[in-house]
Parts: sequence; C-alpha cells; structure tokens
Amino acid sequence: MKVFAICLLLAAPAAALRAATADEIARFVSAGHWQQARQEIAAELASTNLAFPVREDLLFQQDRMARMRLDFNRTRGEVLAAARAAVPAISDAQFAAWENAGALEFLEVDGTRWYYHGAAANLFRINPEARELMDQAQPDTNSLYRLEDIRNVIARGRQTGQPLNSPHAWRITYTLTVKPDSVPAGETIRAWLPLPHPAGRQHDLRVVATDPPQHVRSDPNAALASVYLEKPSAGHAPTSFTEVFELTTEAFYQAIDPARVQPADPRDPALAPFLGEQPPHLVFSDPIKALSRKIIGGETNSYLKARRLFEWTFRQLPWTAAREYSTIECLPAYALAGGHGDCGIKTMTFMTLCRLNGIPARWESGWTMAPPPPDMHDWCEIYLAPYGWIPADVTYGVVDSPDEAEKWFYLGGIDALRFFANTDHTQPLYPAKTHYRSEIIDFQRGEVEWRGGNLYFNQWNYDFKARERKEQ
Repeated sequence: MKVFAICLLLAAPAAALRAATADEIARFVSAGHWQQARQEIAAELASTNLAFPVREDLLFQQDRMARMRLDFNRTRGEVLAAARAAVPAISDAQFAAWENAGALEFLEVDGTRWYYHGAAANLFRINPEARELMDQAQPDTNSLYRLEDIRNVIARGRQTGQPLNSPHAWRITYTLTVKPDSVPAGETIRAWLPLPHPAGRQHDLRVVATDPPQHVRSDPNAALASVYLEKPSAGHAPTSFTEVFELTTEAFYQAIDPARVQPADPRDPALAPFLGEQPPHLVFSDPIKALSRKIIGGETNSYLKARRLFEWTFRQLPWTAAREYSTIECLPAYALAGGHGDCGIKTMTFMTLCRLNGIPARWESGWTMAPPPPDMHDWCEIYLAPYGWIPADVTYGVVDSPDEAEKWFYLGGIDALRFFANTDHTQPLYPAKTHYRSEIIDFQRGEVEWRGGNLYFNQWNYDFKARERKEQ
C-alpha cells in the first residue's frame, strides 16, 4: 500500500514492531478487549528507544479505540427510544427479535455493549419488517438520482454519438474549521483540502482563491487531488482554511453491446494493477469466492458478469450509514458479515468481486452536488474492452425503470452532478503527512495535523457549498 505504514496496522504490523505484539494488540482492539490492549500499548510505549514509526503504530491503535468509541456511543435504551420516536408502535418483542437477527450494530467493550450511533436509523434500512413499518409511518419520497437527468444524458449521447455530454459549470467553496483549543495558539496547523481531479469527465478546473493565499496543489498526475495549506492556530478561537474553485463536470453514457465485449488482458500493464488483490480490503477470501460462484453461475461474458455482480451488490447490501473506515479491518468482510454497507463499502465489495472475475476495477470518489444537499460519495470504474473505462455506481444501482438503457444507466453511465477527487483508493497525500490519517481509504473531507499529532474528525468541522454557474 502507498499510505503511511501506520494506517495499515489493521492489516499488517510495521516491521519495526514485534509482529506478535502488533497482531495481538490489533486483535484485542477488534474483539473489544480494550483494557488488555491498553496494557500492551503502555508496555511498548515505556521503551526508551522506540522509533517514531513504531510509536505512531502504537498510538494509532490507541486512537483507534477512541474512534470506535465515538462511533459506538449509544445504549440499548437510547437506540430503542430513537427507533420508537420514528415508529412508536414498535414492541419490546419486535425490537428484541430484530436485534437477535443482527439488525442492530453493536460493539462489546470489556463486557459492556455499546451500539452504533446510527443503529436506530439503520434498523429501518436493514430489517424488512422494520422497513415496512417505517414506510407506513413515514413514506420515503427521496431518490438518489433524477430520472429526467438520466433520460436527457442518454438522449444526448445517442444524438451526438459521444459518451461525454450535458456539461455543468460549478463554483465550489469548501471550508475546514479547526475547533477552538484543539491546537495551542501559534502552533502551525497543516491542512489538506479535497480538489477535483483534472481528468476524464471534469475539466476547466481553476483555483479561484484560498485562505491562507499560499497553497500547494498536488501533482495533476497523482491519483488523489488536494490543496495543502498552513496557518498558525488561533488558540481559543476557531482556525479556518478555505478554498474556492471552479470546474466543469460532464455526464457520461456508453451503450454497451455484450456481444462486442472481450475479456481484459491481464498482461496489459495499464490494467494489471486493477485486477489483483490489494490487502487489507481488496482480498479474494474464501467467502468472496463462494459468493462470486453463487452470483456468476456459468456466465462467461465480462459485461453480463458485471451486471450480475452489480445487481446483487445493489439489492442484497442495503445502504446504511457506516462507522469510520479506519476502524474496519476489511470493508467487504464487514459488508458480508452484516449484510449492509454505505457507498464505499458497497463499492469496495463490488470492485473485489469484479477483480476476482477478471474485470479491472478502480475506485473513484468525491462529492455529489445535486440533488441537494451536497454529500460525500464513492463509486468506481470498471474496464470493458473495447469500450475502455466506464463508471459504475452500485449505490445508485439499478434504476427503477422498464427501459433497459435507463435501468442499467449507472453501469456504464453517470450524471454530471458530482466531482471526483480520487481515482484510486488508499493514496498518499502531498506533501506527505507526518502523522497517521483520519481517513485511510478515502479523501473527501480533508486531513489536518500539527506537530503534536493528527486532528481527528471530532476536532474540526467542514462546510461544502456548490453553486451552478451559467456560462456567459
């Protein structure tokens, strides 16, 4: 992996740390044996000759427990009360049955059960009976996509014969604000803010302004796009970093004829990196292999295999809010164990299944600007010869339409109402961070640190404002 070694202690110990101790500490944390983990960490930190990376590895496991505790901070009574606030008719017996069926995510920590802070809302997404009760009480009329946009993109693609169409021009203001008293006054705060990647479906990128004015942009050829800023801490007052940029985004639609699709060449050096495993998340585990066999059956056509994998992931893994990725050992394993996941977890699962079946797949993520409000989002691209790289958004998934082109739009097409900052997952920042990151896999909210360590998400806020510009 290309990120700082500390970030991946979940998967493999740093070479400088005793392998058994690192593995044990990670297992203790994952299993909720935190007192034992803290004892092991304290014993290691007591050494007077620890190398900096080793110290950071130990501190990350310590911090990982704090991150997990932020995500798992509800009691059973609080979750039940929140669920009844939405659907008052829920009985004690129903709630207990749903919990026993695995619809409530929790963590056992040294004998005490703590529930995920979004467990009540997720309950109505995971359990069919609970979902039906919610639909009766509060019918959901929201949609991730706008069918009229999909129809327009398809129509323009057919009219012009070009995959790219329907451009939208945007002006975006992104502000990251470190909370008061997070860093001593006068100490330098280092911040990395997300920036659209200057490639593919987006162009005419222009950084209009930053605060502070001096900034460093990442290499345009890098897989992760960012703006780096430094500013002294305001101490007892908030310390803010802002970027204003403009860009044009385009939709993409590629009609695909399965008869024309050919298998990817695994010897192609441009495709090979996106066909193999990338531990700890892209792993061809036995459960993944068994699931793949079940979904694919005897299908041999790459596009039709992708369709089966796409539809299974969309329909069988309902979208739910998820805990922070840095606390999860393997995203697809998490998805299969719980039967649900958010956009990144669903995408990583789909990508793993694609790669296992010889279909190159690579991560793509950033922000959606519409429908409002703006939101972080993950999706991917897959490679189908002779068409090349095409978008695949398994969260938007199979469109509810009898028209085949509309139904499968998000497997080969994508709207223009988003931008991407990442063209691969788990990519390094520039300039490099000194301390471990808040987000290991993705980069959407930004990253912040000072010489005293990383600043986690609870120590700062972010604000994203997108305005569509009308071309003159």
